Amino acid sequence: MTNSTIDRILDAAEVEFAAHGFVETSLRTITTKAKVNLAAVNYHFGSKKGLIQAVT
Repeated sequence: MTNSTIDRILDAAEVEFAAHGFVETSLRTITTKAKVNLAAVNYHFGSKKGLIQAVT
């Protein structure tokens, strides 16, 4: 399950947050890089805040 939706989102989020910070990184950028639907973040993490908590 190394290429799961959650893994792809977390990997993309980690890279984008490190490069641009939490405030400047959009969910659309993360989901585009992860090749997932924008709704997947809310489904798996509840919100951008939930995603940030999962990454940190």
